[in-house]
Amino acid sequence: MKPTIRYAAAALMLTSPILATAPAAAQDREDAAWKWLDQAMAPTLNQDQRAKLIWAAYNNAAGSLCNEVTVDDAKLGALLAGLLPAAGDKATPEQKHHLEGSLLMHLGAATGIFAAENADNLTEFCTEAATMRDAPEGNSLFLPGEEPEPEKK
Repeated sequence: MKPTIRYAAAALMLTSPILATAPAAAQDREDAAWKWLDQAMAPTLNQDQRAKLIWAAYNNAAGSLCNEVTVDDAKLGALLAGLLPAAGDKATPEQKHHLEGSLLMHLGAATGIFAAENADNLTEFCTEAATMRDAPEGNSLFLPGEEPEPEKK
């Protein structure tokens, strides 16, 4: 059985507890949304590329919804550029244009799914995002956090 994009994204996010807390009816809708997105991306992106795009969308959603984190546009751009055909590829300009449009549409859809999934638990979602930002692995697409101001005596 082929793993779905949700499980690939979950592996990248180190199995976020937030994704598993939705009520059953909401979980069914969320699962359906992720399944639709995976099917929509499959013609243009392989499993690894889809997981990277979902990771970008998680960071994008957190950067949009949370005051605690800010997406580093250069990192996001580099990740998305890595999903496009290389300069030496034999893709036509039309194919490249189609893929660019598809990437943006899929990024927006995945960002929206993350936003909908986490609208009722922003405190936890944003805390998790800030924790990822500050993790020593540095695998988020966020700008570094600000150093706390030293206390004045």
